[in-house]
Amino acid sequence: MSETPAQRRERLQQEAVNWHLRLTSGSAEPDALAACAQWRRQSPDHEQAYRDIEQLWQQLPTALQADRQRRRALPAHPQRRAWLRRGLSLAAAASLVLMVVAGLYPDYWQHPWADYRAQIGERISVALADGSVVHLNTDTALDVALNANERRVVLLRGEAEFDVAHDPTRPFRVIAGTTATEALGTRFVVRYDGSSGSVSLLQGKVRSSRPSAQGAQADSAVLAPSQRLRFGAGGLSAPEPVDPSTVSAWRRGRLIANFITLGEAVAEINRYRRVPIRLLDPELAQRPVNIAVDLEHIDDWLAALQQTLPLTVVKAGPWLFLHR
Repeated sequence: MSETPAQRRERLQQEAVNWHLRLTSGSAEPDALAACAQWRRQSPDHEQAYRDIEQLWQQLPTALQADRQRRRALPAHPQRRAWLRRGLSLAAAASLVLMVVAGLYPDYWQHPWADYRAQIGERISVALADGSVVHLNTDTALDVALNANERRVVLLRGEAEFDVAHDPTRPFRVIAGTTATEALGTRFVVRYDGSSGSVSLLQGKVRSSRPSAQGAQADSAVLAPSQRLRFGAGGLSAPEPVDPSTVSAWRRGRLIANFITLGEAVAEINRYRRVPIRLLDPELAQRPVNIAVDLEHIDDWLAALQQTLPLTVVKAGPWLFLHR
């Protein structure tokens, strides 16, 4: 079966990435440069694919090129250089494997023993023994402890919606860092990134609090429906209005946000992608946008974005780059 134009373009981009990484690795074979040049001469499309990768490489952070600079500084003695290069190549290969695994599968490395986990791009629902239901959003991990006196959920990372079964004898508390949120028969969403987060109330009533260093309650707030508070090192924010349908849009497979920057939009979308989108233009990142994204068809949103903003989406293997 012949390739479609899109399939051919994607194949050439991947081949161009492979050639560029090979030539900049510091351990390319003597004939690699000539072989690459021959590949580039096959057609104007081959040449353009390689030029696109060269241009993108120049815009990437200089830290990505540090390894190439280090290799250029190898000792001049031929035998020592060959021995070090071989050793560095083996170490670099091992490091590359670990980097790729950790980069593409960070959720597998974090909180592996959590009671419940949703991987990147996954959304699951869990029915607890007390009748409550917890909906886990992408890249989320939590622990659950139910006893005769208390129902306690520790949100280790991520985002979850809690539909709490009424039980006046056992408080239902969600712990995120040092912030505890207690529900009284309600539905609410807690989000936590390891240092800061938010609590959004959909129905009912909740109380959020943070203890002081001495253990006494230092900060407390009660939320009404359609309110949100944020928490972090500085304590709890004042409650603010929030649209419940937007907060829980991920339950319907949607990502909705208004009056945010493109940089913030890309950061939100990257929560659902194992390979993040890279936005290469700082000025473009500050453009205000309103987004409504189908989480199952993120590429369609990116294609439409090119029609409304002065940007180009370039795909190189699994990577996506946005630039002017």
